[in-house]
Amino acid sequence: MAKNPRCTVTYWTDKRFAAEVIDAMDAAVSQYAARAPGQKINLVGYSGGAAVAALIAARRQDVASLRTVAGNLDHVAVNRLHQVSPMPDSLNAIDVAAQLVMIAQIHFSGADDEVVPTAIARHFAAAVGGHCTQMIIIKGMSHESDWSARWPSLLKRVPACQSGEKDD
Repeated sequence: MAKNPRCTVTYWTDKRFAAEVIDAMDAAVSQYAARAPGQKINLVGYSGGAAVAALIAARRQDVASLRTVAGNLDHVAVNRLHQVSPMPDSLNAIDVAAQLVMIAQIHFSGADDEVVPTAIARHFAAAVGGHCTQMIIIKGMSHESDWSARWPSLLKRVPACQSGEKDD
């Protein structure tokens, strides 16, 4: 923070998902997208990064998929659950959920996560609706578990939109 006076404590607290934060992250995604014109983008986010990824996905037309891990996809509900200060200057991913209806997505949630419980991902998936959203609960995982060790196997699960009815 000493090297960048614009990076203040407020961006770790009430402005964690502020419009200017999402603008900056979206600009960074655009820089990478420009290196591979025409390529679709696959966004991934863990915890608060899941909210950032969802908020970016809602703004773009070039997103192929969204994967979240232990995602804080409704900071209002999470903050209320933990009885901590609200973040009135932050955007909330749940508010753009319906805009993601046509983006293939998987939301991984730890069965033992007490920081961002599975109810948050479940509520977000319901708000998205449609047939492109999957929620997968991972047994034995909490928020602080070693998700990176599980990531190779989780990455093998490819987000996809399901068409119509499934045959057994």
